[in-house]
Amino acid sequence: MISALASNGIWSDTFGLLFTWVILLPAVATVAIIVAMVSGRGEKEADAELRGRWGAKRPPSDS
Repeated sequence: MISALASNGIWSDTFGLLFTWVILLPAVATVAIIVAMVSGRGEKEADAELRGRWGAKRPPSDS
């Protein structure tokens, strides 16, 4: 019975699927979330810099 399972490659398929669903997919999802967070933080800083430059409410000058 065991030799029949081994000859079909069921163990290599099982380990391949476990690796894909338990290790690889969560790792890819984690990297995607981290990239999105870093990108959002960079955009927020760029927006804050532009807001300070163009969106500041200044009192009218006396000239």
